[in-house]
Amino acid sequence: MVVEGSDKFLEFDLKLRQGDFDLDVAGHFSNGINAVFGPSGAGKSTLLACLAGMTEPDDGFIKLGGQTLFSSSERVRTPPQTRRAVMVFQDGMLFPHKTVRENIEYGYRMIPIEQRTVDPDELCEFLRIDELSGRYPATLSGGERQRVALARSVAASPQLLLLDEPVASLDIGLRNEVVSYLKQVHERYAIPMVYVSHSLSDVMALAANALVLERGRAKSFGPVVDLVAEIVSSTRVGRGDIDNLFVGTVSDSGAIRIGDIDVIAQASNLQAGQRVTASISASDIMLALKKPEAISARNVFSGIVHRVEQGDFGAFAFVDAGAEFVVELTSDAVDQLGIEPGLEVFVVFKTSSITITAG
Repeated sequence: MVVEGSDKFLEFDLKLRQGDFDLDVAGHFSNGINAVFGPSGAGKSTLLACLAGMTEPDDGFIKLGGQTLFSSSERVRTPPQTRRAVMVFQDGMLFPHKTVRENIEYGYRMIPIEQRTVDPDELCEFLRIDELSGRYPATLSGGERQRVALARSVAASPQLLLLDEPVASLDIGLRNEVVSYLKQVHERYAIPMVYVSHSLSDVMALAANALVLERGRAKSFGPVVDLVAEIVSSTRVGRGDIDNLFVGTVSDSGAIRIGDIDVIAQASNLQAGQRVTASISASDIMLALKKPEAISARNVFSGIVHRVEQGDFGAFAFVDAGAEFVVELTSDAVDQLGIEPGLEVFVVFKTSSITITAG
């Protein structure tokens, strides 16, 4: 199956056999953030290894920004160190004998001076790791290690970042923190990304488009919102497994400004102007046809339903209420309330349903 993105920044047509596993996928990605989604053993990491040059396909080609990195027919095999397609791994893979600063400078010094586009000092300040510069990886938290790994990769001024489940081993708070920084890095440095994950929440928070892999084949590709129902129906994603992830700013009142709304959360030690990440499970959000009165839930926002996805799993409603919310519903609720695109509703959730992460 051939999959397509909005442009052809990254093109690939790859075939690889490893033991009993076959990878056979072709397509092209845009220069934004693209996700590769699928269960364990689908071939996600293998695809990234081929793109990075760490694994050589048996047949096919890879083009990045119009440059051929690999072609079996033309006998082109660009080594990993000159591809400028940099991997970020799940465990960070930092050099344990080097300090944070030395790890980042390693990435910076990997490339010729004329290709350097990122200032390491500015990068460390941006990722809030400048105070960690003299420490060693063993003394860092999981979130700090991933931020340092991200900084080392970005310092190499890559044309493409390949992210192999970089938050899979982190708890929800640290995961949200790193996902937030990935979004900020893309916005600030305009580095295209391919993000591998088996978390639909992360894919929805980061990527515009997603490639769904299954047993080494491309099952589908398209805008993430178009694939939610298919992904939930065909994978092990279960009810309660999808979170809404938002980046917001603490207001003077202590509320979290997300999009055009002020969300009230149970959080302490936050300062006005501080950037935070908010996580709300899609299953913790309710929809009402009339504005609720005399209820304990502090967050009530009017909105418009613009999409509904239904299947054997139940249903998801996508609601614009000043911020984009994904709400998990039962099919009965959708039918009885008449939930459909264009319907005016109220989004309702408790302060205790929100997880706030600084950074």
